[in-house]
Amino acid sequence: LGPPEKVQPAAIYKLYRGATGEVHGHNSRVWVDFPSLQLCWALYDLPATVHDRLSLLDLSQCTHRPTSEGQHAGAFFVDVYGQASGVDTSADGQGAPRGLRSESGAVFRPPGRPGRGAQAQHRDSARKVLVNTSQPPPSLTVVGAAGNDALREFAEALVSLLASRDSEGRRGLEFIQKRLFQYLWMHSGTSFNEEQLYEAQAVLAFNLEPRQGVAYLRGKLGKGTDAEVGEWLAQMSTLKGGLDPTMLGTYFSRRDTLEVFKSFVRCLDFRNSDLVAALRLLFDTFKPGGEGQVITRILEMFAEAYFVQWVSHKDVISPRTAYSNPESVEQVAVSLIMLNTGLHVAPKKNAGKRITGAIMTAEEYIQNTRRVVGPEQVPEEALRAWYEAVKQAEISVEPLPRAAFSKLPVQPDIEGWLVAVERPQVQHRYWAVLALQRLYLFSDSNEVEPADAIDLKDAKVVAVHDDRACKERFLHDLHSAKTMCMCFAPKGRADLPDADMRAFEVTIQATKGPALLQKLTKPR
Repeated sequence: LGPPEKVQPAAIYKLYRGATGEVHGHNSRVWVDFPSLQLCWALYDLPATVHDRLSLLDLSQCTHRPTSEGQHAGAFFVDVYGQASGVDTSADGQGAPRGLRSESGAVFRPPGRPGRGAQAQHRDSARKVLVNTSQPPPSLTVVGAAGNDALREFAEALVSLLASRDSEGRRGLEFIQKRLFQYLWMHSGTSFNEEQLYEAQAVLAFNLEPRQGVAYLRGKLGKGTDAEVGEWLAQMSTLKGGLDPTMLGTYFSRRDTLEVFKSFVRCLDFRNSDLVAALRLLFDTFKPGGEGQVITRILEMFAEAYFVQWVSHKDVISPRTAYSNPESVEQVAVSLIMLNTGLHVAPKKNAGKRITGAIMTAEEYIQNTRRVVGPEQVPEEALRAWYEAVKQAEISVEPLPRAAFSKLPVQPDIEGWLVAVERPQVQHRYWAVLALQRLYLFSDSNEVEPADAIDLKDAKVVAVHDDRACKERFLHDLHSAKTMCMCFAPKGRADLPDADMRAFEVTIQATKGPALLQKLTKPR
């Protein structure tokens, strides 16, 4: 029993993680459940039912193609075909649609009805093929939007998996089944050297608690001085990505981080940038605290760093200026932030309210700025150009879009699918990532922000089948109306065979009330 030769380790992770798209006109996720050797699909955040699974041994082929014509041009279709033994012409007493069944009893979905969008039309065409060629329609069709690279990569990985099964037999599938988590470790660990792994953990620690992240940075990566910490933060926020801009702004709002921020802002590249462009760059990297004194302190240190770089490149920066010192830069920067607030921030905050006074004009802005800096340093031409630039596009203090958690340079301890049972008939499926003593649960609809997180530092984790009292609580809660949260490997939303053998209980110590999954258990 050896590893399949035609399936790369990276493909195993893509298949297990799955991809999102439309199934029967609904937003869904499709993935390969290697523990059961089944292809699964389900609506967002729901476990796959027994009717939404196909054995990998019953699949005949997978095809995928983009569309370039018609109203659905640009969509991406993935068709999965099963080895059908015949057509089931019966229907159940509830009027369920007829369908094809494999020899193992798995239900193959029938073609969609008219009027249900791109997927329905595609499946209707498949029905015509069935009539003309006696070939069955696709057992599953997934439709992705243009640019859905994850769905394309999933389809390509599934093609390679089926090719491996056909040439090497089921032994390759069984090898993956028994060693799934080794493949997950290979996916997250082989692309990093030791320093990169420490760096990834520092990013994650910083996004959880900045002071802990800096402490980790100093201890594991040897960034012992404030200057080294500031340089690293600048590199991660502008070049490599991953740092949470909001958490970075929270960190810099503290007075004891002044020296770190000085180093950080000096490392930002303001060469060839006028003052407006430089301010945009500054506030793209982090979101500062809302207090006025924090903004003032940030602009003071920004002015010092900008002035140094401006002196060396002033001849190529347009519009031309002649700052005499960093204080002049700071004063103009403050006037620009005030202008930005008047033109953009205040109107959004006061939307729907009656506001007295008109929006500041260019002449008013120039008049106000002339109180702090003369035309010999900043000509009127520059002020008018900056006024128009800010008027056309806000200097946003909001952070840049954050990267998906799966794209961050993070080394998880373990990851995979879990099902949270919030109450007897409410179950949700989440991608769980265990890292730095926290369990992150990600929804299908958002791979950037976790749907919830469990801090395990003060938690007790018990396997249900190893603790009699825990098992009694689990079985009682599972079949009672009491709200609870449990996680276990999924095998269907309503049918949970041997759940007590696969479940674990997490208890937070020294808490009076429920502390787990507070976001997920809120009324919807």
